[in-house]
Amino acid sequence: SDVCFAYPGSQKAIGALTNVNLSIGAGQLVVVVGANGSGKSTIIRLLSRLYNPVSGELLIDGKNANEYRLADLHESIAILSQDTKIYPLSLSENIGVGFPDQCANKEMVERAAQQGGASEFIKKLYKDHPLQKELEELERETDISGGERQRVVAARSFMRFQSDKIKFVAVDEPSSALDAEGELRLFEEIIKVRSGKTMIFVTHRFGHLTKYADKIICMKDGGIAEMGTHTELMQIEGEYAKLYNIQA
Repeated sequence: SDVCFAYPGSQKAIGALTNVNLSIGAGQLVVVVGANGSGKSTIIRLLSRLYNPVSGELLIDGKNANEYRLADLHESIAILSQDTKIYPLSLSENIGVGFPDQCANKEMVERAAQQGGASEFIKKLYKDHPLQKELEELERETDISGGERQRVVAARSFMRFQSDKIKFVAVDEPSSALDAEGELRLFEEIIKVRSGKTMIFVTHRFGHLTKYADKIICMKDGGIAEMGTHTELMQIEGEYAKLYNIQA
């Protein structure tokens, strides 16, 4: 409630978030939309406990977020973002590290690879088992495109989703290197595993998510311009309707 935030060292006169008030229920799927610089990703970073608000209060299950051990919160959170970091490990391990306790579980790794859209491209790379080769060797033989990297990182997140500890999933523009079809498939796979999890999506191409959203938050200039369901916000014919119609 009344959350304000500015990034450390920022010279902007207006903070990244100003007097933001919102409530997200357990198990809800929330979509955050808005123009670049409107504060969309900042909301995810605060909810994921990567930063603390400058002022205001962030509550989790009715308790101030600062009353929880940060390590415990991070253990219950999964973030899928624009990050395309590939570790100098086998592809199997690159995916498996999403759920370290099950890193050697081939069935879980292969399921995650399939959900993340990485299976087909991995299988095309070698004649032997698709998840065994060391990445350093792989990179000498073939380049991995940005889209392929994003699929491996997505598979790593799906591996993490298989942990019963994950209660909050933050999806922040994870598909910048994917085409519209690849993004649609990725989001549909994420939604399939939403049971028991609260999910928040930030994306520019949000049209196909609206039918799943319990709540849509439309950001503008660091504040919430509008909030409601797709039907409610389209009836207002305001900022959200304008953004939605641009995509249509």
